[in-house]
Amino acid sequence: MANEGESRARRIGASARIGVILAASSFVNYAAWLGWDHEWDVEPDGSLSGPYQPWQVAGLVVGLGLLAGLAGRRGHPRIGTLGIAGVMWLSWSVNAAISDDSGLWAVGAVMLLPAVFLGVGLVAFLTPLSKSSSHGVRRAE
Repeated sequence: MANEGESRARRIGASARIGVILAASSFVNYAAWLGWDHEWDVEPDGSLSGPYQPWQVAGLVVGLGLLAGLAGRRGHPRIGTLGIAGVMWLSWSVNAAISDDSGLWAVGAVMLLPAVFLGVGLVAFLTPLSKSSSHGVRRAE
């Protein structure tokens, strides 16, 4: 009985460490690609665009995909989805709330929430399937 309790405690501790690492990596990914840019661009017709450029968003998405794929390959798609997508969404929401005077950041946050969780979740949960099917071994979650 003591061994089962110790083993479960180790698994929980390992899962917590993995979750923290993935969450911190997600925050660093956000900060590196989008967190620093608060400048809106004035287009030739006088309209505003931004603050992000397409290359910044593409870099963020690639980073999220790599983190989600890593979480899935390591057998932690649930923890990965919660940590990566949750921190990404929270980082964007806090940054947008601080820099937006119109209040429209809340609309963006509501639209981003399912998108980021679905995207990260799909990659995290489908990655183990692609790994196991390429090796002929099925992996149990």
